[in-house]
Amino acid sequence: MNLKDSDLEIILTEGNPNTITWIGKSEARDPSSIINPYFKNIFDKLKGKALEIKFEQLKYMNSSTVPPIIQLIKNLEESGIKSTITYDKDSKWQIASFKALETIVRTMKNISVKGV
Repeated sequence: MNLKDSDLEIILTEGNPNTITWIGKSEARDPSSIINPYFKNIFDKLKGKALEIKFEQLKYMNSSTVPPIIQLIKNLEESGIKSTITYDKDSKWQIASFKALETIVRTMKNISVKGV
């Protein structure tokens, strides 16, 4: 099940690990209204397997996109889903955004963030 909204595409590839790939741009004023229901809808498919969330193909995201990502991270941690979040270590805007997420996940057992 995939999400397509304007220039943003989120693709779920089921397997072991499951993979969620973010592509394009997230520029919506209220992306939580789109992203949160999508993740709620697919959450049961994520349980029981490791998960990789890949942001390398995301060209841009506004600051409104960060809260639904943090909510997803909290939900994954609470559910015990081992997750790795990857971003483009050569992209200045991604480094800035994801360094903050690295700080948030330091106290979590199941989530890691790394530049690739």
